[in-house]
Amino acid sequence: MNQKLPEPSQKKWIPDGFHFLGPEDSKDRRILLETVSGVLKKKGYSEVFLPAFDYSSTFLQTVSAPDSSSLFRIRDLSGNEISPSIDLTVQAVKGMAGFSHQKENQNIFYVGRIFRETAKGSVSRKEVLQIGAESIGASGKENTLRILEELDEIISLLPLENELTLVLGNVNLFHSIVQEYSLTQSEIEILSTLLYQKNVNEIERIFGVKKNHSNLIRLLNALVLNFSLDSLKNSLNLDSLSENLKKSLGVVLEETSWLLKAWDSKKRKIDLCIDFSLLRDLNYYTGFVFQGYLQGSPDPVLTGGAYDHLYEMFSGVQKNASGYALVVNTLEASLKSPLSDLRS
Repeated sequence: MNQKLPEPSQKKWIPDGFHFLGPEDSKDRRILLETVSGVLKKKGYSEVFLPAFDYSSTFLQTVSAPDSSSLFRIRDLSGNEISPSIDLTVQAVKGMAGFSHQKENQNIFYVGRIFRETAKGSVSRKEVLQIGAESIGASGKENTLRILEELDEIISLLPLENELTLVLGNVNLFHSIVQEYSLTQSEIEILSTLLYQKNVNEIERIFGVKKNHSNLIRLLNALVLNFSLDSLKNSLNLDSLSENLKKSLGVVLEETSWLLKAWDSKKRKIDLCIDFSLLRDLNYYTGFVFQGYLQGSPDPVLTGGAYDHLYEMFSGVQKNASGYALVVNTLEASLKSPLSDLRS
């Protein structure tokens, strides 16, 4: 027997975490997407369309253990476990790793949705719209600067109510440190989460008191507490480290210094700062990583970085790669005037 729907005044029209846009909001969204995609097309990117679902194993290979719980999972009629996307970068790179696409333009962009389950009772979005760009075969400091300049150009076209600050890190600094101290994979995962949370007390309790890693704690604290290269260098005290670690950290610091100087050489719309405790998903990020925040908003409005082994995971061929994604929902909420006003 069919259940009767509640009266309209009591009816929950749409499940929590999902949203309907009316005609005016939809028009503004279309203008926003066309504005961003217009820049990307001028930069030589080609558009691709991503599948709505993929094998769950595609995402489970790349997300951290805590994130795997946010993955929606169902089985198709063949018994395969499939999921709506939790990571559009993975799908885009995986798609380009297909044999038929390896001779096409390797600079691509997409518009797509990610779907994440949230804790019971949470009011967080479960459906998030992103527009992202990927460059297969490119990473490194010069390419990171190119990406940041693209983002600066995009942001300069949008009437945002608040300034955007981009936080730049480099996971190679952390990788070099944990390799020096031979930490296990489970220890690295715990430590990366605590660093991202800037939970220095818990880091000290687990890795200082219990394991007597006093020098490791000093290095980790340096990553968390320093937001300028000079203060970070002083806290790391490179001369006290082994030659291998000194060399590895020196390369990262040198590349970061080069990037910051190049950024400061011109007037920019985006403010750039550093934070080496910014650790994206360590299952595939390598080198430079970044997140962009609008003043007054705790959630990043853009994310990106380098992932030099992700393509290899799906093709067996190593190719550097890097890219970024803009969170459309957050951008829309931050506009001080409708985009349609700009075209009127």
